[in-house]
Amino acid sequence: MNTEYWVTNFAAPDRAGRIAKRYEDDGWDGMLFTDSQHHNGDVYQSLALASVATERIGLGTGVTNPLTRNAAVTAAAILSVQVESGGRGILGIGRGDSSLGHLGLRPASVAVLEDYVAKVQGYLRGEAVVQNDHPAHLKWIEGIPKPPVDIAATGPRVSEVAGRVADSITVAVGADAERMQRNIDRARSAREAAGLDPSTIATGAHLNVAAHPDVAVARRVVRGSIGTMAHFSSMRGAPLDEVAASERGVVRDVGEHYQLALHGDVRAVHLQKVDDAFIDRFGVVGTPQQVVDRLGAMLDQVPLGRVCMMHGSRGADPTELREVRDCLAREVLPKLR
Repeated sequence: MNTEYWVTNFAAPDRAGRIAKRYEDDGWDGMLFTDSQHHNGDVYQSLALASVATERIGLGTGVTNPLTRNAAVTAAAILSVQVESGGRGILGIGRGDSSLGHLGLRPASVAVLEDYVAKVQGYLRGEAVVQNDHPAHLKWIEGIPKPPVDIAATGPRVSEVAGRVADSITVAVGADAERMQRNIDRARSAREAAGLDPSTIATGAHLNVAAHPDVAVARRVVRGSIGTMAHFSSMRGAPLDEVAASERGVVRDVGEHYQLALHGDVRAVHLQKVDDAFIDRFGVVGTPQQVVDRLGAMLDQVPLGRVCMMHGSRGADPTELREVRDCLAREVLPKLR
């Protein structure tokens, strides 16, 4: 399987084009912007700016949610990115986290997520979708290629939803290959049970990845985003028994003490028990060659069509952050090819 390598960054309207162009020049296959209105700028505006600044890389949400925008609004937004980018858009959706927490909302239920994605898919296909007893379709989209819809999944139920209504599943479970495979298998089984071809769902993983000749630097830079990924496995309704026993205690502690105001930040209190050993297990962190070897072994176990790398954290030293970014682009990415 040919694997694509994507990178995730924060939506930043003042520099979205420059960020995207830099990643394109560095050789990445695509990039995702986060959708978290209290922490960064508007994701679709950033994607539009990235579209006109680039020519090749895929562009998507990493990820949006079912509650901050109506399904028709989300469909129209990603279709606009499709037009601006010449068909390079992808819509990533999850249950929602920081974007909802700052509104006093919990993540969307699994049922709400499934209904929302089904409606978005209908709009993207040009179908009339019923909302509030009113059927309507997007009238302006003829001739625009449908962007794929991806569901970010941590637990079994969301994985099954992805199998039924999405075009792809991107698991967000840390660097646990066995857990990745279980969720992908669940998605395929659910797809088959829905009367669809299980081989038609694309697969990927969100991973915390950081490389640097000094491993301590790599750990420092990625520590905040490691905490965020661990938090996903401790959210309400997430089955902790799915988490490896060696990681369960830290994941539980992160969830119990999670500071929403310091989401993805290296200065957060909830990182107190996120030690070096946990970072090394839960993420893919090390020297460039160690990262290449670990990712290669992981992909031998779980063939993935796409790996989305979260390589930095808020509050990290800017110089170290650039060094890790450049190390991934110059010393890791070419070897993964």
